[in-house]
Amino acid sequence: MRFDASAASRQWRIVASLATLVAIAAVVSTYGVFNNTYDEPAHIAAGMEWLSRGTYALEPQHPPLSRVASAFLPWVAGDSSYGNSHLYTEGRLILGRGEHYTRTLALARLGQLPFFIALVLVAWVWARRLADERTAAIAVGFVVTNPNLLAHAGIAGTDIGPAALMPAALLAWALWLEEPTTRRSLILGAAVACCGLTKFSAGAFWLPAAILVAVRHAFVHPDRMLLTAGARRLFTPLGVAFGTAALITWAAYRFSFGPVGSVSLPAPAFWSGLRDFFRHGTGGHPAYIFGDVRLGGWWYYDLVALLVKTPLPLLALSMTGDWLSMRRWRTERRAFPLARVALFAGMTSILLTATFTPVDIGVRLVLPAYVLMSVLAALAASHLIASATRRARVLVAALGLWAVAIPVAAHPDHLAYFNLLAGREPARVLVDSNLDWGQDLFRLRDAVRQMGMDSLRVHYFGTTEFAAVGLERTRRLRPDERARGWVAASETFYRGVWADTSLAWLRLYKPVKQVGRSIRLYHIAP
Repeated sequence: MRFDASAASRQWRIVASLATLVAIAAVVSTYGVFNNTYDEPAHIAAGMEWLSRGTYALEPQHPPLSRVASAFLPWVAGDSSYGNSHLYTEGRLILGRGEHYTRTLALARLGQLPFFIALVLVAWVWARRLADERTAAIAVGFVVTNPNLLAHAGIAGTDIGPAALMPAALLAWALWLEEPTTRRSLILGAAVACCGLTKFSAGAFWLPAAILVAVRHAFVHPDRMLLTAGARRLFTPLGVAFGTAALITWAAYRFSFGPVGSVSLPAPAFWSGLRDFFRHGTGGHPAYIFGDVRLGGWWYYDLVALLVKTPLPLLALSMTGDWLSMRRWRTERRAFPLARVALFAGMTSILLTATFTPVDIGVRLVLPAYVLMSVLAALAASHLIASATRRARVLVAALGLWAVAIPVAAHPDHLAYFNLLAGREPARVLVDSNLDWGQDLFRLRDAVRQMGMDSLRVHYFGTTEFAAVGLERTRRLRPDERARGWVAASETFYRGVWADTSLAWLRLYKPVKQVGRSIRLYHIAP
C-alpha cells in the first residue's frame, strides 16, 4: 500500500484543528464560572477610552492592542466610556451589574481568543518548519492542553497576546535573517510592532533573543552579516521592516503627536507608557514564595513558577528537546536551522530577563516561553516516535495521554493549576495570579445562598463590586477587624501578601469550606 503524504498531512491538520476547537470551547465555558480577575476592569476601561474617546490617557503603562481587543465587542454592543478618571472605577462602571455584567465580561473575554488562535498557529508553523505536520500537530497539542494558556486565553487581560506575538516576532526575525525579502521584511515589521503593542515586556523579551540569533547568524555567515557588500544589502529590507513597525505602532496610538517632557514626539502615550513600564519594572512589586513576602522578589521566582505551574509532560519533553538539540548542534553547527537557534535564544532571553526583573507576580509574565517549550517538546516526541525502540513510543504515548488528562482534571480552574511538584497545598509555594486573582466570587455567592447566610464579611483580593455579582449583605473587612459570624478570606491576603497581616488571627480557626481554589470560608462563633 502506497503512503499518501498529502493525505497524512491533511489528517494531522484536522487533528490540530479539532484540538484547537475543543480548547476554545473549554475556554469559553469558563466565562460564566469566574467573575472578573483583578485587572480586567482596568484593561477594559483603557481599551474603551481608545475606542469611544480616541485617547489613551487613563493608564498608558500597557500598550493598547490587547486592551482594545477586549473592549471592542462591548463597544460594538453599545457600551462606552463614562469619563471617570479612576481606571478601575471606570472599568466597573462599564461592566455594570447583573446580566449586563456577565454579558459585557464575556464579550470582553472573547476579544482575547484571536491571540490564542495566533499562538496555536505560531506553534504549528514553527514546528512544521523544523520537522513535519505530525510534529506541528504535537506542538499544537502541548499548547492547547496547557492550563496556563487556557486560563489567560479566557481573561480580558494583557498576557495571552505576548504569549503569541513575542514568539511570532522571533520566528519572523529568524526567517528574515535567512532570506530578507520585501515580503518577509513587511511581515517582520508587523510582527515586531504587534509584539510590542501587546505588552512592553514582550519587546523586552524579544530584543535580547533577536540579538543572540543575529550574532549566531553572523558567526556562521560572516559574508552576510559583517560590514561587507553582502551586509549592506540588508539595509533596505531592514529599513522596510523598521518603517513598517514604526507606522503600525504610530497607527495604534491614532497618529497622535504631543509633548513628552520638554520635546514633542509622535505617539506621546507610547513614550510615557514606556517610561512608566521601566519605573514599575525596576521598582519592584509585593511578592510571595514559599511563605516569604518581599518587595522586589527573588531571582529564582520565575524558575520556580515554571517548575510548579508547567504540566510535567511538557516540562519533561521540552527539556529532552533541549538536550537533543544541543547534541545536534555539536555535530552540524553550520547546517543548524536558525529557527531552532531561535528556540534557545528565546528561552534564554525570557528566563534571564525575568530573573533580573524585580516584579514577581505570576507565571503569566513568562507565558511566551510556552510556545517555545511546546515546539521543543514536539521535536523530542517526534524523535522518540521515530526511534527503533517500542519503549520510547510507549513513553511518548503515556506522556501524551497524561498531557490531555491534565486540563480535563483541572477544568474549569485552569488559572489555579499546579503540577505535582507543588504538593498538596500549592498556596505554600505561590499565590497571587498563580492561584488567587479574585476570580471566585460567583462561587462565593452560590455558597452564601446555599448555606442561607444572613451576612458576610470578606477580605477579598480583587476589584469586583459585590453587588455586581449578586453578593448582597456583604462588606469588606476593615483593617485588622476581627469579625464574628461568616468570614471569607482570599488566599493571597491570608498568606500576608501586600504587607497585609490583618488575617493572622484567622489562622487560629479551621475553614468551614474552601470556595473554589482561592477563598477560605469561616464561621466564627460569638
